[in-house]
Amino acid sequence: MVTEARLDILGILVLSGLTNGSVYALVGLSLALTYGASRVINFAQGEFVMLGALATVLFVTTVALPMLVSIPLVLVICAMVGLMLERFAYRPLVARNAPPLTVMIGTLACASIMVGAALLVWGPNQYFVPNAFSLDGITVAGITSTPQQLAIIASFAILMLLIWLLLYRTTFGLAIRAVGIDPEVSKLMGIRAERVVSFAFVFSAVIGGLAGILVGPLLGGHVSMGVVLTIKGFMAVILGGMGSPFAAAAGGLAIGLLEATVAFYGNSLYAEPIIFGLILLTLIVRPAGLLGEWEAMRR
Repeated sequence: MVTEARLDILGILVLSGLTNGSVYALVGLSLALTYGASRVINFAQGEFVMLGALATVLFVTTVALPMLVSIPLVLVICAMVGLMLERFAYRPLVARNAPPLTVMIGTLACASIMVGAALLVWGPNQYFVPNAFSLDGITVAGITSTPQQLAIIASFAILMLLIWLLLYRTTFGLAIRAVGIDPEVSKLMGIRAERVVSFAFVFSAVIGGLAGILVGPLLGGHVSMGVVLTIKGFMAVILGGMGSPFAAAAGGLAIGLLEATVAFYGNSLYAEPIIFGLILLTLIVRPAGLLGEWEAMRR
């Protein structure tokens, strides 16, 4: 009986950790994709999660559109905003030879603009985000979950597979990796680096919007939710490794599992100090992150 109880507890911890970790991993791999193409951390990435959640409220609750119609519309809006960020913030700064720190401050300014615009549209209140999948509990192998939680984990796994196929099984993926390694040399080889960077911003925005659609029903939709997720995604990137979306995703899963373990055996308030301490130790021992050097060799 004791062994079965321990297995049940372990299953609950793993499920909870994978659910939160999948969200952090989605934000982290989005940050890593943008960084890999532009060598800039997009501090507005978490705001696309917020935009995905609140735009779902707009289309499903306010306009009363079906969920199957609303989801593509939400993703299109996120893609358009991501493209605007690249065209009107990133590209002008790079054209003026702004240093990377200045460009990153520009993305932070864009995040503030997105929050301000969201406040004008939705206000400061928290909204119930309509769920694409059922929130009713289901029990599998003695572990209770919901289809919405399982959809988050499944979506993360599917996206990881699609990104791997894109990067390592297509010519365009080869171009993305080439731009990430050396943009100037890739231009000499005939690769249009500007298009690669635009794709990275748009694709990352779509991933963020999808994360908002999936996690919104569990967290609720509010204008400040993107800030926390940007921080968690950045932590995932640093822990896993800056140069690879797969390393960043691994870092996000590790953070989610650690959070769940600390919250269960102690207090959730201790989770962030422990994670930051782990990141500090990781940077001392492995400055490139847990998987950064291995992923760099693969590239």
